[in-house]
Amino acid sequence: MSEIKYVNRRQKHLGLVSLLCLLSLFFSCNKKDEKTPLKTRTVIVYMIGDNNLDSYVELDINEMERGWKDSFDGNLIVYVDQKGESPYILKISSDRTNAIVSEEVMKYSEQNSSSLEVMERTLSDIKNMYPAESYGLILWSHASGWLPATSSSVTRAFGDDDGKHMEITELAKLSGKYDFLIFDACDMMGVETVYELKHNADYIVASVTNILAGGFPYDDILEYLFLKNADLVSVSQKFMDLYRSYSSLEMQTAALSVVKTGNLDNLAAVSRSLIQKYGNNIANIDLSKIQKYDSDEVTLFFDFWDFMENIARNDSELQTLRDQLDSIVIFEDHTQFIMNMFEIERSCGLSCYILGQSRGLDNIYKNMSWYNTVYR
Repeated sequence: MSEIKYVNRRQKHLGLVSLLCLLSLFFSCNKKDEKTPLKTRTVIVYMIGDNNLDSYVELDINEMERGWKDSFDGNLIVYVDQKGESPYILKISSDRTNAIVSEEVMKYSEQNSSSLEVMERTLSDIKNMYPAESYGLILWSHASGWLPATSSSVTRAFGDDDGKHMEITELAKLSGKYDFLIFDACDMMGVETVYELKHNADYIVASVTNILAGGFPYDDILEYLFLKNADLVSVSQKFMDLYRSYSSLEMQTAALSVVKTGNLDNLAAVSRSLIQKYGNNIANIDLSKIQKYDSDEVTLFFDFWDFMENIARNDSELQTLRDQLDSIVIFEDHTQFIMNMFEIERSCGLSCYILGQSRGLDNIYKNMSWYNTVYR
């Protein structure tokens, strides 16, 4: 009887061993099949430098290399299109020399980087190579907000690929939504522009006026872009600190805002109410008394709040508009002078166009979502 017990116990032991082996194999296979956890964020810099900004392309890439840390939970990927070279993609790595050491991970044949089709395909390539929980996008080039690229063209200007530009309405068709959209480009913090792009990003960082060719101090801002909740206010403060640090008055020129896009529809609703009541006052306002953001003979960018306050005068609904502005513009700062040519005495952090400057521009303006929401 005891022998039988022994055999049974031995068989039980062998069965247990076999079960453990099978479980070990199962868990081993499962572990092998586990995917590498996604990085928190891939930040994409889309550089269109096939223009007179060409010499700044490598300077900014060097700044990115100096600012990169392997401890960041993400990837910094740069699409580069500059003069005399076919476009390529770099995966930024850390380096403190003046050489560019980052790996080239993809090369394209010559293409128009200012076209939506090319931008869409390129961003898709990058996302497929470097998937992440979230994405940030920096658009680097020339720009002029919603305005046409030239006085004889209906092309609205973002990007300059050897004279070819992208309409803001085209840019708004870009698929996907980004945690943030940063414009290292001039004049993109217009109410018309951010309203057009409100579905493209949770936050937009841009300037109501010119940005000097040196752009953002990438070596100082990367750490804030790779936080789980990107600290765009600190990014903007670093930008402003840089330009205030220059001794030359011409270099002490900067203005930057951060807009939370989620409340832009509320801003549009209050603006519409005021425009419907006071739109007839637009033709009679003295433009010289409204804060401007450019110094051309014909000023096309004005302060949005200054404009609305001027036409609505003492209407109590202005306070509602101010409250909406304060909930949307979470950061605004500016130097006193822009390129030592004109002064910013007051700023709400958003620019706007005022109808009546040009019949041609007025007609183009009527294609913008802001016009069709607020003025019609």
